[in-house]
Amino acid sequence: MAPCFFTRGERINAIDNYGDLYFCNRSRFDSRLLGAARAKGVEVLLGDRAEAVDTASRTCLLRSSRKLRYRYLVGADGANSVVARSVTPEAFDKGRYAFAVQAEVQDWAGREQGSAKPEIHFGEVEWGYGWVFPKKNSCSIGLGGLYPKNRNIRQRFGEFYASRNSRPYEGALKGHFIPFGNYVRLAATNDIVLADDAAGLVDPVTGEGIAHAIGSGHHAALAVISVLSGGKAGIADAYEPYFRQVTQEIDRANMIRNFLFSECSRGLFISALSRTRTMPNHFMDLLSGEITYRDLFSIIQQKVKKLFFW
Repeated sequence: MAPCFFTRGERINAIDNYGDLYFCNRSRFDSRLLGAARAKGVEVLLGDRAEAVDTASRTCLLRSSRKLRYRYLVGADGANSVVARSVTPEAFDKGRYAFAVQAEVQDWAGREQGSAKPEIHFGEVEWGYGWVFPKKNSCSIGLGGLYPKNRNIRQRFGEFYASRNSRPYEGALKGHFIPFGNYVRLAATNDIVLADDAAGLVDPVTGEGIAHAIGSGHHAALAVISVLSGGKAGIADAYEPYFRQVTQEIDRANMIRNFLFSECSRGLFISALSRTRTMPNHFMDLLSGEITYRDLFSIIQQKVKKLFFW
């Protein structure tokens, strides 16, 4: 399956024989994780949500008015996190977030004939990109970009869909805020650990967050286990090494993002993407987690050395 790259509707490059790419239905993926948690004895409260956290009494108040006492609390409740607001003074600021809209459709052009390919679209939004990811029985189509520059993103989605599918989109459209390089500075304190979007752990170039969500959830659990077993004195000592490692990558991604999306340099990026075979591969490697931004900086340094010294 060869990923294709577009700018303003024009195909500019593609990758042949990149390797196996797998796309899954998010609802089925989430359901599988929920089932695994239940199988381990987790009590699941559906149709409810956290409304406030009182760190003094170690109490979480739910919308249903139920109060839950906790010894340790992991906040994994999304970009506008209630748990995060209980431990950090940083308020939810739309201006620092990206916004994405996505639809799951069964009638995308080319899917019925088995010819649909993954597509990455630049130029459809400011400071972001669009995508088409074909699956077995559907396609995920979406746009995501920095919110202040894309307040009309739902309208842009309609134009994007119509231009690629020759008819207007008439179904349901999901939208959500995404951290855009603005991770929290304090991820573990007062026996509370922040994970996933609640901690701002999302790649600010690709918008990918599931890998960080799974990784941060895993390390949050390890931090709690370490403290309970006497391995670490406090939750911050146990969680911060992992958190620093991830946020260092996000800092590197922020520097790359400025080059990719700013008006001054994005033309150079699009030119490189259209003319070389390596740039599309590097972008897909980042998207799939095969390389880190530290690896990418090393690659860029090597190319610069060859340019000036060979």
